[in-house]
Amino acid sequence: MENLEIFENACNYFSDNIVKFKDILTEKVDALKDKEWVFDKGSTKVFKADETGRKKRCKVSIGYCLKVEITKADALTVWDEFNMFFKETYVADIERISNNEELGRYEFIAKNTLGDEVRCSIYLANEWNIAQICILGYVSGRYKKTDYK
Repeated sequence: MENLEIFENACNYFSDNIVKFKDILTEKVDALKDKEWVFDKGSTKVFKADETGRKKRCKVSIGYCLKVEITKADALTVWDEFNMFFKETYVADIERISNNEELGRYEFIAKNTLGDEVRCSIYLANEWNIAQICILGYVSGRYKKTDYK
């Protein structure tokens, strides 16, 4: 496994896993087949320089979104796939936020102790929601490869 302490490596790792997970969902959920997902490369935030003069960076909102109507059964399939896929990754602390499911809002989060996170949000179509699914990643603060030389 590559050194995920390096910012660029961690960004690539999370981007690749988000793509793999999106592709799995596209295969498993009929409503997602042959749809055009919107990609967001995310944005990089730079921290203040530390005592050595180096600056950590984090990356937010790496991911894919799709405005599409799916069913409650589809949302539960997504949960099963999310749970299976991300438990084998670097963000294996998985949680399902069920507080708003009665409103048709599903939230699944995979994270680690460093603060890295992948989040899958599903909004079912109803009077409170615009139907959509989003898979977004956050890479916590790390130094760039050049900072280690």
